[in-house]
Amino acid sequence: MTLRYPVNYIAITQYYKKNVHNGIDLGWNSAHGGNEQPIYSAGDGEVVAVKRDYNQTDATGSSYGNYIKIKHTDGFYTLYAHLKYDSVQVNVGDNVTQGQYIANMGRTGRANGNHLHYEVFIQDEKVNPEIYTYVFEGQITSSNPTATEGLLYYKPTPNPEPTPEPEPNPTEIEELKKQIKELQDKIALQNKEITSLKEELKEQEENENFVFEYNVEKTSLYEIQLYDGEKLLIK
Repeated sequence: MTLRYPVNYIAITQYYKKNVHNGIDLGWNSAHGGNEQPIYSAGDGEVVAVKRDYNQTDATGSSYGNYIKIKHTDGFYTLYAHLKYDSVQVNVGDNVTQGQYIANMGRTGRANGNHLHYEVFIQDEKVNPEIYTYVFEGQITSSNPTATEGLLYYKPTPNPEPTPEPEPNPTEIEELKKQIKELQDKIALQNKEITSLKEELKEQEENENFVFEYNVEKTSLYEIQLYDGEKLLIK
């Protein structure tokens, strides 16, 4: 699964630590979207949970505040927490695409300042988002190396060059033309033979049915010449 970082300015202010901090916190920069920068879906999927009406910052507890949870393919889920009050753009059941605007960064719930808490699940297990999330072209990363440790950069596979069509061989073309002409001549000759045989058959059928009739006295003597296929009928 190739996920896209859900902000266009990427600065990790707190890293993943299993069972201690089960996600990463992403900060902000005043020159790149400010402290309420837009949040985008990390991948294509379906919205399965939304909290949009939390309107406070908590000093204690572990509240996500306002959040969105999205189901992706291959058993992956992503969660976006501490969203700005009244900024959530999606509802449960909505289908979203990778890079689609879904909310704004905020500080609702237990949050020390504006940031995005971002989690990745495989089935029900929270995993390190840095393993599955990539910096895409056009996204900006912090100039502070401590905020960009372990970042992966997405490099799309280039489309393969189409296989060029082979150049026609003049010799082969002439040979094919010759073969076509020979076949056409052969077909014409066969058609001519078929026509001739049909005419011969028709003539034979007509001759088989051709009968001469002569009205003569039975005591008379005549010499009659018959051709092939002719019949003499004497009544």
